[in-house]
Amino acid sequence: MGISYNTYKEKYHFSVNLYSIFLIVTFIPDIVGIDNSLVKYLFWVVRLSLALWIIYKDYRSVFRLSLFEFLFVILALIYTTNLFIDVFLDPIPALKNSGVTDFVGFCIGIILAFSFRYDPAFHSESSFQFFWVSLTFGLIVAYFLAVENVQFDVSNVRYDANSTINTIMYGQTGCALALVSLFGFIHYKKGLVKILFALTFVVGLLSIAKAGSRSPVVVLALVSIFYMIARLGKVKGLLILSTVVGLILINIKAIIGLLSSLGSSLAIRLTSMIQEGETSGRDVIYSNTLSIIQESPIFGSYYLIPKGIGAGGYPHNYFLEVFMATGIVGGSIFLALVLYSVYQSYSLIKSRHFSSWIVGLYLQILVYGMFSTGLYTSQDFWILLFYIGSLKTSSFISTDRIPKNNKLPLRSRVLAK
Repeated sequence: MGISYNTYKEKYHFSVNLYSIFLIVTFIPDIVGIDNSLVKYLFWVVRLSLALWIIYKDYRSVFRLSLFEFLFVILALIYTTNLFIDVFLDPIPALKNSGVTDFVGFCIGIILAFSFRYDPAFHSESSFQFFWVSLTFGLIVAYFLAVENVQFDVSNVRYDANSTINTIMYGQTGCALALVSLFGFIHYKKGLVKILFALTFVVGLLSIAKAGSRSPVVVLALVSIFYMIARLGKVKGLLILSTVVGLILINIKAIIGLLSSLGSSLAIRLTSMIQEGETSGRDVIYSNTLSIIQESPIFGSYYLIPKGIGAGGYPHNYFLEVFMATGIVGGSIFLALVLYSVYQSYSLIKSRHFSSWIVGLYLQILVYGMFSTGLYTSQDFWILLFYIGSLKTSSFISTDRIPKNNKLPLRSRVLAK
């Protein structure tokens, strides 16, 4: 029996495109013993096909765009054009053979983003619950099947979830579960449900510890601060956060001992970052990127660092990357879209909109992109940026706030137009 359009849209579309289903699918090549790129690219095809289905069935005209949506399209065209030139017309030696994959992956990411034009279905309770459960399942499996990785840091033990998801993404996936569990713990009132969310929050933390990557810890802390202040107010939010920080500091030795007993190098790496200011070379990469931006400030130069420190890689910062790739022309639009999305995110959380669980994931990717990952490869970022920006303030405050009885209607009464 097939899945209907409405069922897929309201329950599965989000999970298919962000974190959970991909995590589960990537165990297949390791279990079966096949090339992981085969499964990865096949999954790209499936996601693209389903996204086109969603776009085709959307009754809203593609020519009736809000200002945010229009600017998003302009930015996408600018970025795509520059990427096409860099890959096919004026490639740099450091590009090697990855250019075509980068270009295709970016284009697919933009198409996926268009399939997330705001609809209450995407943040429905069934979508949230399926994402929460499937992500928890995937991370529990990953905890026991994780593979040791010595490529990132030969002196400290770190783990990949599998041959496809490396230690950094494994940690960020754990961070995603921790964030949605925090949302669930705050918004649901039944004691048993709160216990379940507390347990999955721990699963997320254990995944971060297993991965041994520092960035998820920083991201989780910053997004939690933003979320608590927006949701509970400055006084109450800061009071709770101060209490949590105090408890962590009081029990810091026990926490370090626990991490060490689990075989995690996270405590050692965090200590090194705090005491020695260790940045994994990002400071010199940033400096080199700024020099490249100054050489071509209007239209940009390349989407990858063309020379110097970090040549052939990304700048590890979304803002530096977009100005390096598209100059002031594209960078100014990107900056405006991100600033608006952050304001929108604050308003959504403050109004107790049920999409706050998705907002948390967007903020996670945004913060993560300030010191790691590449903008041209971050399909998740483009998807959630478009989703957050396409939601109109005039409709979310009046139609999608969680009722006082905490029962979410299957669909909101009004769809943002």
